[in-house]
Amino acid sequence: MAIALKGDFIGFSFNGHRSESLGIVRVSDGSRYNEDLVPTAQDKTVQVPGGDGFYYFGSDYTQRQFSINIAFDELTEKQFRELQQVFGTKELGKLVFDERPYKYYMVKSGKPQLKYICFGKDGERIYKGEGTLTFTAYYPFAKSAFKFLEKEIEEETGKEVYVLRKTYPNIEEWAETSGMGMRGNLDAVPSKPTAEGVYFISVYNAGDLEADFILKFGLPVGNASIGDIKITLSKENVGKVEAFLDLKGFSKKGTDTGFQINTKTNLIEGFNAEGFTGTLYNENITQGDFFKIPLQEEGYQIGVTGATPIEIVYDYIYY
Repeated sequence: MAIALKGDFIGFSFNGHRSESLGIVRVSDGSRYNEDLVPTAQDKTVQVPGGDGFYYFGSDYTQRQFSINIAFDELTEKQFRELQQVFGTKELGKLVFDERPYKYYMVKSGKPQLKYICFGKDGERIYKGEGTLTFTAYYPFAKSAFKFLEKEIEEETGKEVYVLRKTYPNIEEWAETSGMGMRGNLDAVPSKPTAEGVYFISVYNAGDLEADFILKFGLPVGNASIGDIKITLSKENVGKVEAFLDLKGFSKKGTDTGFQINTKTNLIEGFNAEGFTGTLYNENITQGDFFKIPLQEEGYQIGVTGATPIEIVYDYIYY
């Protein structure tokens, strides 16, 4: 997959379809590209009864709109129909801009607006013109397309280069500013706890916002109960606990073979091989609260005592 380099038209992809493979290029509106730095926020207010002004109760980000100006020079009839098929979908798809290929937005395509002339060339109908593509992101933030940067030694030159350069030739332009770190032991669940019985999972948040996470556990076979569990958040090599969640011991419900702590929904959810079972374990919370992975320059770790974690899942969240 070729990615436009500096100085070229800035490309994009939607649902895995590259702009250049569709026969279109992304162009600026006049001499500049337009972009909203953050989504639109909707304020929550109530008018002061019998007085001036409003009470302010915070705000929520609303859906986000994207508008992409495009141009095409020699679009064939086959390519024209492909545009209709790609951008006529009613399903959500991933929108990725070449200048920041490390993140994607889940969007719904709007109604494309095209202006063109049609003429014949070599016995084939050809379209030339320009237009606008619109997209709506009902969740207004982007998520990470991948989470780590990796390097290798290039055989020809002996230089250290990014592994992803074959996919993203412009990786040198954005790798450092993406904030992403090298893989190392990040997100890896240790096979054994420490001498104190704690499983420490190294996590890292390279996004623009705090990150929700899902922490998965298995449940004992049969009627055996699971003991008290403590989940903590602390900076690596510091030890000071910044957040925690305590659960009292409990037994499995129904056909559950495992449970997960979901800090997006603030639910402790049961599951089995077929998926979520609908059972909840929130009544076992005794202290603390659900927490998120903070923005950071230094690494954080999630500690687990009293149970064996299976997996941790989270995305970087970007504006």
